[in-house]
Amino acid sequence: MTSQPPIGRRQFLTGALATAAAVAAPGLIAGCDGGGLVDGDDPNEASGSAPLPSYVPYTGVTPDLRGNPQGLLDAFLKYPDPPVRATDGPPGDGGQLSAFVLTNSPLPPPASENAFWQELNRRLGVDLRLTVVPNAEMADRFSSLIAGADLPDVIVPALYTPNGLPAGVSNLPAWLAAECQDLTPYLSGSAVQDYPFLANLPTDAWRDCRYNGGIYGLPVPRGVGGTLMMRRDDLFRELQVDPQPGSFAEFRATCREITDARAERWALATTPMDFVRQMLGNPWRWAVEGGKLVSAYEREEFSQALSDTARLVKDGVIHPESFGANPATKKWFNDGNAMLIADRYTAWPQFYAENTAGPDFDIGGMRPPRHSGGGFAATWQAQATNNFTVLKKADERRIRALLRVCDWLAAPFGTEEWLFRRYGVAGVHYQMTGGGPELTRDGVSQTALGIRYIVDAPDVIFVPGEPEATRKSYEYQASIIPTALRDPTLGLFSDAWSRRSGQLGTLIGDAQREILGGNRPVAEWADVVRQWRDAGGDQVRVEFEEALANSVD
Repeated sequence: MTSQPPIGRRQFLTGALATAAAVAAPGLIAGCDGGGLVDGDDPNEASGSAPLPSYVPYTGVTPDLRGNPQGLLDAFLKYPDPPVRATDGPPGDGGQLSAFVLTNSPLPPPASENAFWQELNRRLGVDLRLTVVPNAEMADRFSSLIAGADLPDVIVPALYTPNGLPAGVSNLPAWLAAECQDLTPYLSGSAVQDYPFLANLPTDAWRDCRYNGGIYGLPVPRGVGGTLMMRRDDLFRELQVDPQPGSFAEFRATCREITDARAERWALATTPMDFVRQMLGNPWRWAVEGGKLVSAYEREEFSQALSDTARLVKDGVIHPESFGANPATKKWFNDGNAMLIADRYTAWPQFYAENTAGPDFDIGGMRPPRHSGGGFAATWQAQATNNFTVLKKADERRIRALLRVCDWLAAPFGTEEWLFRRYGVAGVHYQMTGGGPELTRDGVSQTALGIRYIVDAPDVIFVPGEPEATRKSYEYQASIIPTALRDPTLGLFSDAWSRRSGQLGTLIGDAQREILGGNRPVAEWADVVRQWRDAGGDQVRVEFEEALANSVD
């Protein structure tokens, strides 16, 4: 549960799954007030009892800056030259492989007109039949897919982790059991070593793939750095302002100092509710107190964060257009109209790729100070997966053939395979500039196939062509991850949460926006929390507590 739950990609897609599965398999989907799982199913078994795949790290590439088991990612100051060749030939058997995938980019040219797609087929040794779907069309297209007579071999985008942003999925374990392959015999424990690049995926990423006592998917892993407060260090230096406040009072004063509406410059691209919550020690979603789960919304720090953030809104230090529809927050940050933005670590290289400020452009990271001063507050660990992918049920020979292709698609950073998969063919789809690949026009259009959402290598910290930017991102994450707090419900499943999270998120989000906008007093927050509990929050708590009690490592 995020403090400001948007209608994001995950919610949009998994809402489509709920609708589509209801059409395809009546009885698998329950209404908001109905029962969750089918008769005989144990919702806590969704967390799984099968041993997770054994972690066997790939040692063929050495990072410039090494990560650690706490979640700090490896960092590379340049792409290894020459890249390591990690495979000895195509993994496929020459047959067809169908997959339903997502793209957030313009649709790529079809295979007949796409040199990258053709070369990908050759390197994979398959005839890759992709259905590439734009995000805006996902709900209708996915509903049609599930309602049809035959599923593709690989189903990617609709199964975003239900414990992430609001999912809207009901009876996900039952749908998986009915339609998708139980991969436990192929991947659990040491069995994963038949697929060395899948074995290289971090253990935490697999937790979101475990349902019905087994392993039902392949993860697309992400780092646990969470949402970071990124800062335009070049502009802070220009204004001669201290970039690291030591308390909330200093943070507020800094925001007021750097805001100049006449110069079209504001301190913040969006309301910093989560950043203030971290200053106060408020958990991300849940905390365990006395053996029971307590929601972040129920704790006093949340009300205090609402009050403090409302003061920042009233101060006028937040970009005024951020309260409208589809705010261009990233553009404001790049253009210097906003000097601070909260975003995932993955945005750091994106900002450099879209840099409009020239060679002096410089990003840093602001740590949340303790609210009253006296050091730094803890940040929050993020979900370890972006999404997970399922395979249609098939015989053992077919499943192993699909897993070999997926294993190739998970080849790690620093290899020839990763470089091709992400950037295509040198001289055609990308050029090496300053130690990093830069896509050509053909590269931008042809490589947007969505294959990185089938399965992916462990993420790394890498800003192409910007070694110092890479180093700063690494050092920032190294400073926050050792103390970052992990939500106790990560990797667990609640059917009530998967069904009602959209409704609960809307209730919380609407009330929060009214309070921050000055249209509702903070004193009414207690009433909002009571409504949230009655609308399903308490049921979600019970199911997560049961899952937590029955969870396995």
